Amino acid sequence: MAVIVVSRSFASGGRELGRLLARRLGYHYVDKSLFQKIAEGLQVSEGTLESFEQSREYRISNLFANLFSKKYIQRIVGYDKTVVEENEYQDRLQSLILGVAKEDGAVIIGRAAHYFLRDMKNCYRFRLIAPMDHRKKYAVEKLGVTPSQAQRVLERRDRKQTWFHRSVCGEDYDSPLLFHLTVNTGVISLEKAVGIVLSVVNHGS
Repeated sequence: MAVIVVSRSFASGGRELGRLLARRLGYHYVDKSLFQKIAEGLQVSEGTLESFEQSREYRISNLFANLFSKKYIQRIVGYDKTVVEENEYQDRLQSLILGVAKEDGAVIIGRAAHYFLRDMKNCYRFRLIAPMDHRKKYAVEKLGVTPSQAQRVLERRDRKQTWFHRSVCGEDYDSPLLFHLTVNTGVISLEKAVGIVLSVVNHGS
């Protein structure tokens, strides 16, 4: 068994591909559950965590300083500290991803897993991209985005994703050398993409 990581542009079909792969291989599909575990580990709501992940201006240190007492924060991090820095989030995210990967037989979607598992053997990292027009159509047809909002929604999500990856991974977060393969779902269907990914995994195994 292996670990498959799918990094994707919003509305390029990454989650759909991940579910198809997990079903075909009998692997665990890891997406929202990882997000929930991070929130639980930091003892914050999912809404609070989502605000941090999606805002270029949000800072988790400021958030904790404003919302929680010093005693409460100490209970979270295990020592006396006035704020929880961004590296607390990064450490928690990395430890969870490594923990999932050690169990083997998993398809992990997003959350910078491609970066944290870049040196892991038997881990296959794929990136999904697609042209803007294709992504707009996908967002409207499958994600419930209205046609008039599609362009704006995609551009906003792209900005947030870039900020998140740079914050967590640094400037080389999207280096092509981090991936076994990049697939353009604007020209390759998801079904064909599944076959391509499986051939890479099976060949490597």
